[in-house]
Amino acid sequence: MDVTTALDRVLRHALVVRVGSVGGFGVDGEIRVDLADPAESATLRTAMAVNELPGGQCMCGGDVRFEFYDGDDGDAVRLAVVILHHGAALRWDQWEGDAVLTDGHLLLEWLDGHGMPGPLREFEAPRQQATREAARQRAWVAAVPA
Repeated sequence: MDVTTALDRVLRHALVVRVGSVGGFGVDGEIRVDLADPAESATLRTAMAVNELPGGQCMCGGDVRFEFYDGDDGDAVRLAVVILHHGAALRWDQWEGDAVLTDGHLLLEWLDGHGMPGPLREFEAPRQQATREAARQRAWVAAVPA
């Protein structure tokens, strides 16, 4: 069995995903997405695709928790719990470490598009800060007398 596709095989059976912050309900709260629509399911599974399992594990508890269920009633079975780490890796208890996402930004955009913008904002903040700092540096250099 290819370990990089094992999660996708499980997620094919998910009809509902509940998503929330790992440490509680945070700013974004919790969202619930119906995955009964094959297009919605495929979009999320593509966003959660992994390309490698290097064997390492991040030491933090993670940022976002995904709980996948086979239905939406009291008899629904939880199929998997997956934790997003830093917009770049996933933790699932069936793997021997964290798996590197094929395109972490795609999963962050999926979250943003489903009412959870915090992880994308947090991920992009350092890059935006670096862009602002570079602009300030260019302006300062341009203002210095020859």
